[in-house]
Amino acid sequence: MFIDEATVEVKAGDGGNGIVAFRREKYVPSGGPAGGDGGKGGDVVIQADHHVKTLIDFSRKRHFKGGRGRHGEGGRKKGSDGESTLLKVPLATQIFDSQTGEFLADLIVTGQTFVAAHGGEGGRGNPRFVTSSRQAPRFAETGSEGEERILKLSLKILADVAVIGLPNAGKSTLIAAVSAARPKIADYPFTTLEPNLGVIRLDAISQFVMADIPGLIRGAHKGAGLGHQFLKHIERAPVFIHMIDATAIQTETRQSGASLWRAFAVINRELRKWQPELLERPQLVGINKMDALAGDEEALEKVNKFQEKLKSLGCEIFSISAASGEGLQPLLWRTMELVLESRVQAQKELNLQISQGQSVQVTRVEPEAPLAIKEIARYEDGMSEWDVTGGAIEKMVKRFDMTNHEAMLFVHRHLEQKGTLIELKNAGVKIGDLVHIGKVAFAFEE
Repeated sequence: MFIDEATVEVKAGDGGNGIVAFRREKYVPSGGPAGGDGGKGGDVVIQADHHVKTLIDFSRKRHFKGGRGRHGEGGRKKGSDGESTLLKVPLATQIFDSQTGEFLADLIVTGQTFVAAHGGEGGRGNPRFVTSSRQAPRFAETGSEGEERILKLSLKILADVAVIGLPNAGKSTLIAAVSAARPKIADYPFTTLEPNLGVIRLDAISQFVMADIPGLIRGAHKGAGLGHQFLKHIERAPVFIHMIDATAIQTETRQSGASLWRAFAVINRELRKWQPELLERPQLVGINKMDALAGDEEALEKVNKFQEKLKSLGCEIFSISAASGEGLQPLLWRTMELVLESRVQAQKELNLQISQGQSVQVTRVEPEAPLAIKEIARYEDGMSEWDVTGGAIEKMVKRFDMTNHEAMLFVHRHLEQKGTLIELKNAGVKIGDLVHIGKVAFAFEE
């Protein structure tokens, strides 16, 4: 089964806690602080792998976690880092934040990785807080929580050539005739409900990957007939083969070639509405089922007029029969030429990225949430309650035991140095007001 979209929930490992410990040895009655740092939590990493062809594994399992960092130990022993979790996806997988819709990464190179959730930092042990005036700190830092988020994975087929056209134009027959792919083929519209891939080998060194894109219909750019699902696969292919069913000419009642022109125009209109630059890519027109018109002079005359109209637009046209193989070789060799040109251009762009020092690793820097100060209650005696989120203050309070007097003084002094206490005063927080930060509440003091 071909699965091209999946939703996953990722949770990186929490960092291990730093600990409070002191050196205890014989004949050393006053050993110094010796608490070890906690280990870092494991990341959740998504990696592109050319051996993976579909997202089906993520339809069976959607929750993934990184390992938790171990807590520190006495003797300044650092806790081990949590094990990272690696998720392998096909090339051409795009990653979005499922809740905000934000585009995060596009994995198109084997080995390219994206850190989907960063592991929490390990907490610092009590030796890290020694100062000239604090020789034996009796507090340590807890590890921070690992990131947690819901991601949408969307696969866009990575093919050299996309075969496009209305339903029943013969796209599946073409890919079956020129490759080892065996798509479902029948004489009714929408036989193909998912893309098929085939490798076309013209000789020992000339080969390319062709994708049979399910038939598009009018309104596909708005989602009609699963249009969005199909159109996104077309975006990747640098070359198009536009298949047109020549037998449609035999049932038309209007002027010569009207049905063929409609078939051609409808698809290109949908491409333009979906992404205008798609019309700038090479598009070879394959007029299919020509063998079925043998002996029908009127129909052949209409096809000739249609071809003349396309040539006046600069189109390259090939009269073919996918079922019998007639006319396929010239079409395939011309396709190979265009594919080679596209590969040269892609290599130039990749070399430019490398020369500019761009890495194949994709990462994300989570910006610190701005400090938000909100008055939530005001009393007759003039005192108020405040809710504070974001900034350095929320992180600091989470990572220290605020019932520990030494830890509370350390946090207070740090926030004073960062200017956070000034920001609270400027927002209207007064001495004695009750300030809520997460699960912690304390009276504001200077």
